[in-house]
Amino acid sequence: MDMEKQPLLINIFTSGRGFDNSGSPEFLANDNKIRYVLMNFIFIFGAFILAAFVAQNLAKGSIFDAAACAIMIVIIIAGFALARTRINPSIPALFSLAAYGLFCSFLIWNGDAQGAGFLFIFIYPLLTIFLLGMKPGIYLSCALLIITAVQVFVPGISKFKYPFDVSIRMVSVYILVLSIAVVFEQTRQAKDRLNAKLTEELRVFNENLRKMVEEKTSSFLKLHDTFGRYLPDKVIEQLMNSPTGPSLWAEKRYITIMTSDIRDFTPLAEKYSSETVVHMLNHYFSVMVEIINSYNGTIIEFLGDSILCIFGAPLDDNRHADKAVSCAIEMQSAMKEVNGWNRKNSFPEIEMGIAINTGEAIVGNIGSPKVMKYNVIGNSVNLSSRIESYTTGGQVMISEYTYSALCSPVNVTQKIRVTPKGVSNPIYIMQVDAIGEPFCISLDSDAVPLKMLDPPVRAFCFRVRDKHIDEQGFEALLTHFSRKEGRLSITGGVEGEGGGANDFDVFEALKLRVFDRELMAKVSGVEDGNIIKIRFNADPGEFPAGL
Repeated sequence: MDMEKQPLLINIFTSGRGFDNSGSPEFLANDNKIRYVLMNFIFIFGAFILAAFVAQNLAKGSIFDAAACAIMIVIIIAGFALARTRINPSIPALFSLAAYGLFCSFLIWNGDAQGAGFLFIFIYPLLTIFLLGMKPGIYLSCALLIITAVQVFVPGISKFKYPFDVSIRMVSVYILVLSIAVVFEQTRQAKDRLNAKLTEELRVFNENLRKMVEEKTSSFLKLHDTFGRYLPDKVIEQLMNSPTGPSLWAEKRYITIMTSDIRDFTPLAEKYSSETVVHMLNHYFSVMVEIINSYNGTIIEFLGDSILCIFGAPLDDNRHADKAVSCAIEMQSAMKEVNGWNRKNSFPEIEMGIAINTGEAIVGNIGSPKVMKYNVIGNSVNLSSRIESYTTGGQVMISEYTYSALCSPVNVTQKIRVTPKGVSNPIYIMQVDAIGEPFCISLDSDAVPLKMLDPPVRAFCFRVRDKHIDEQGFEALLTHFSRKEGRLSITGGVEGEGGGANDFDVFEALKLRVFDRELMAKVSGVEDGNIIKIRFNADPGEFPAGL
């Protein structure tokens, strides 16, 4: 408690001490504060009474008595002043006891000796023990008991002549009061020791509790930092604020799965140093993760250059399909930023394909008791991966299940019926490049006009089935070319087929050798005759001058 803010009366009676010895700002927080209040009450009360006696004796012409009272007032003032210093509290306590003793003696001398004597006997042992402590108080009280006994029992020493029975009662009462005071003080000290013990035990308990909380908090923060790498900040905030929290054990959920992959990254990784590849990937992932987090997507894992993430778990979201499509379109738009950074750092440009599927999957903590991971498994996840294999750079492909789950309108630029591996019946997949309200996101058109090659460029082609390249190839002519697309005219027979363009399926993968350069492409359509339309998986780069 601030001394200047402490009330004046409390300031006077507590000798200006705003805090007790333990540092507690509570008024009368311990016995030390009570002692100061008691001794200052004796000082102030005694000073007023003695001042009245001084005036009374001066009026009666009793100079000696007035001087005696004035001396006692000086003693009181000295004790009052000492109590406000940093001196040991026992010294002003002695002054207050002396003042009380002189005051009682003066009453006995000038008034009712028997009444004043009993007042002195009843109060003084309590005051000595409380103000000075157990041992000093008992010693002083016993000394005063001896003096009192001599005064009342030894004839000729005391001017006070008490009847014998009164003397016996005075001494007996004094002994009784002293005994009660001793018992009271012992009880109080026992209580203080018990309180001190309980306080220490409570302190130890609080300290252990504090350490435990700090350890748990530290563990939680580590878990937050670790799990925060996979969940967006908004999702983590909802998890922390939720009273019960979402279920983090494995459970079946209706979600949307998104798979993205950099086209033809393997040969690119073999061409450049590991430092370059890692540097390029880290920047690419940092851009993509920011976008995924903004749509509350949950990144499950990075598989090489691929990203697997889900929408709608661990927290429910009734628009998970819309957010997944919006996120994918924004990710494709962000590839301009990624490739701008790549060019600035003399890295190759890259392209990405994205596939989205919606359905039931098992999500949650999956693994062993020692190694566990938030994961997703199920046919819906596998189908998303299968659809991704159909994509080329810059495309966003969604399944018919995702299309049915959408709440916002989307712009479909291509719809194809396919039979992915592991799927018994054909399904439709759709290429989308825009989504309506409330997202209103679309891909910028990056169409590059096809250039007719005259003369056509001879190309040798291989079909790619189940990620295996046919040993037997076929010849074709590259009749039209751009950085994104091309047209092939089949000139040589295709091993095991009828030899025409109609033998090729949409999204079938091809490997081309043109001008000693190997390119990966996918069939995007078939025209009449032997012409097939292809889309390059990645930017083929600059061809020789004249093309």
